[in-house]
Amino acid sequence: MTGAGTAQPGAGRELRSVEEIAALTGGDTLVLWAAQGLERGGRAWAGEDAVISAAPAISTRDRAAVWARSPQAAAALAREVLPQLPRSFRPFGDRPVIEAVAAAVPGLEVVGRFGWMDARETAPPEAPAEWLTDVDAEAVSGILDRAYPISYARPGVTGVTHWAGIRDDAGRLLAVGALAWPSPQVSLLSGIAVDPSARGKGLALPLCATLAHAALATHDAVALMVEDANTSARRVYERLGLHHRPVAAAAFA
Repeated sequence: MTGAGTAQPGAGRELRSVEEIAALTGGDTLVLWAAQGLERGGRAWAGEDAVISAAPAISTRDRAAVWARSPQAAAALAREVLPQLPRSFRPFGDRPVIEAVAAAVPGLEVVGRFGWMDARETAPPEAPAEWLTDVDAEAVSGILDRAYPISYARPGVTGVTHWAGIRDDAGRLLAVGALAWPSPQVSLLSGIAVDPSARGKGLALPLCATLAHAALATHDAVALMVEDANTSARRVYERLGLHHRPVAAAAFA
């Protein structure tokens, strides 16, 4: 990881494998998703009852997932290891944990609160969506522009691996979603969008069921991020079997 530096005396113990992270965190999906960074220059540390796993360029940002048994344990580890990372890295994790980290590290502040949802099994799709190809990229982008312009997942973005969609009888795409930025253990759903003209028709559930079913065929868990205000999307994901936890992200001012 460029600019990450070397371990400092007294810092948390540096971790070298995903297996270590899984054992210390009880298989926490959020930190295991970020552990993909270990394969390409990322780093991870364990302190007393806390783990931080830093991954460059996942979901378009440099991220540092924080897991801890207490906010105090997270703050203690963050004070030691975050200075070893470039300031582009954004800690994220359970809200009390990130709030404590932001209070403990000078210049860091909470910049977002949202939900992390995950599952290790989901309901199978009753009417599967179809898998899309590069030919559909323009139509996918059009739906995202109209329905979800702030989506991190876009056709052609590095790490976005597969798109699925649902069409009307005329063949026009009405709903799209992607599998993106997977770690070996956790696959992420992203870019879930239904065209404004097709909302209220129940398209999101079969779309997400198709994506989640495919993700769980090759990964231990599936996860996604959801905005707090998007209560209708959260209800869809809960019907699918995903469990919600409130999380937050912090960044250096």
